[in-house]
Amino acid sequence: MHRSVLLLTLCLSLVLAFVPQAVQANTEKVIFTAKHTSAPSADSRIDNLAKDSKKTHSVLDPAQWKRLSSPHTIIRAETLLPSFHENDLIHALLKQAATQQSLSGSQKATLVKDVEDGIDLQNREFKWYILEDLENGASFELRISYPSTSPADFDMRVWTLGEAQEHLPSEVRLADHFPQTAMFARIKATYTGISYQSNGTSSPETFPIPYNLALERLYFMIPYQALKLAVVIAVVAVVGLVYVVPTTHRTLLSIASGKSEITTDEKKSL
Repeated sequence: MHRSVLLLTLCLSLVLAFVPQAVQANTEKVIFTAKHTSAPSADSRIDNLAKDSKKTHSVLDPAQWKRLSSPHTIIRAETLLPSFHENDLIHALLKQAATQQSLSGSQKATLVKDVEDGIDLQNREFKWYILEDLENGASFELRISYPSTSPADFDMRVWTLGEAQEHLPSEVRLADHFPQTAMFARIKATYTGISYQSNGTSSPETFPIPYNLALERLYFMIPYQALKLAVVIAVVAVVGLVYVVPTTHRTLLSIASGKSEITTDEKKSL
């Protein structure tokens, strides 16, 4: 009983020392298995170009895409312009802008410009990332966290080089820039809050959503960072069970035995 209590105390103390303070944030993730495939043919790239041919704010220069590497990488302070659900009222209002109907000044300065430029509001902006140094067949977790004050649904897609090429224009040739072992992530955010206007202030969907993006290797389905903590806890638990607990137990027995002898001597003296 004493051993269990002491071991539990040691583990809880270690967890409290290493676990960060809780923050008000939302987290979404996708778990995938790394796989290496060959690039698609030129005909395949052309046939699939129509899927993503609408004009967007996407960055289509692979040299500008940020990289995440195994076993653990985190990119902080990213931003992304949110898209809209098809049935959103704001989506309908913005369509009216194309017919020159009146809208508020803040909307004209931001979202209406998207409509006038022919940008698809359901695919307003994509962010692309390069996933490299991935062991073939290994499991990984791609995790995104963003403030709870920015209501949104994040769509995260992870593709091999060949699969990613199918969603890019034919002039963007990934095989010219990356090895066949590279994988790619494409992220889109869809605004899920309620639009509002107050005294000419811009509505929240006109602002980019900040987020952090992390890639972690999974070992036995445990994230790399968490595994390190688990190993430390296991080592401390073993040391406590083998050395600390027996020593403490003997000390307590010695103290109890000493008190028992003192009590016996006092009774004899009476």
